[in-house]
Amino acid sequence: MKRIAVRYGLWMFAGFSALFLAMHLVGLSTNPNLRVLNGIVHITLIYFAIRDFRRYSPAEFNYLSGVAVGMYASMIGVTCFALFQILFLELNPDFLATLQSTLTVGHYLNSFTASSIIFLEGIGISLIASYVVTRVIDMQLALPYTN
Repeated sequence: MKRIAVRYGLWMFAGFSALFLAMHLVGLSTNPNLRVLNGIVHITLIYFAIRDFRRYSPAEFNYLSGVAVGMYASMIGVTCFALFQILFLELNPDFLATLQSTLTVGHYLNSFTASSIIFLEGIGISLIASYVVTRVIDMQLALPYTN
């Protein structure tokens, strides 16, 4: 379980970082609505982590272990990305100032609070998505195999 979670957690971090840097390069990184793209990366990688855990450890797979794998992978990906954001915001004070001026919570925003918001949002998505994805995979297993 740990190996699968670490692998997909690192892929998740890479996906979040690549998406953020691509958006930053094209000037869209200050648009908070594009976080939905992070959600797509997040849920997709949770799905693959839980699916692989189910595939390689069918005897150990249940709702709790499925959610645990999704949460474990997400904790790695989200924590690494939040730390990356702290570093990025500290090294780019102009970007932080832009966020502070455009967001409604901008007055309270610093590199730590911005990264904390990212972390908490990511963990919330992780818990819900891990449970839903575990249920989806379980339903797929209940269906007869057709080719």
